[in-house]
Amino acid sequence: MAIEIAPKWESENIPDEHSLFFRVHRTWFEPDGTIMPGAFRNQGDGMSTDWNKYASPADTLNRARTPSDNAVVRFIVGEIRSQIPTQSVVHTPDIQTLNRAHTDVHGPKLAEERLNFLRIYRPEIPLS
Repeated sequence: MAIEIAPKWESENIPDEHSLFFRVHRTWFEPDGTIMPGAFRNQGDGMSTDWNKYASPADTLNRARTPSDNAVVRFIVGEIRSQIPTQSVVHTPDIQTLNRAHTDVHGPKLAEERLNFLRIYRPEIPLS
């Protein structure tokens, strides 16, 4: 009888020059294609993203229930840390979903933070 052993991934420090990928569902887009500030929100302990060390933009997109209903944007970790000081970036691998790239962006997502996320994101995979 084979015994399955779940991986044990430790949380790692994420360097400032690395990137995080974040899915944006089509409901968060204005008719002109701009992202609504409310897209940048916490779900549970933080805003869920994927670290580029362990995931590609396509990996992040394909984690969605319906990938075609989503776009992917990129954040540079150092820009989050320097331009949105109320936020912290914490690598939080998710054993249940086997997502080693999972990273939370902790901190309040009030109007000021959301506008700052709008200023620093870079489009990665457009909405189809």
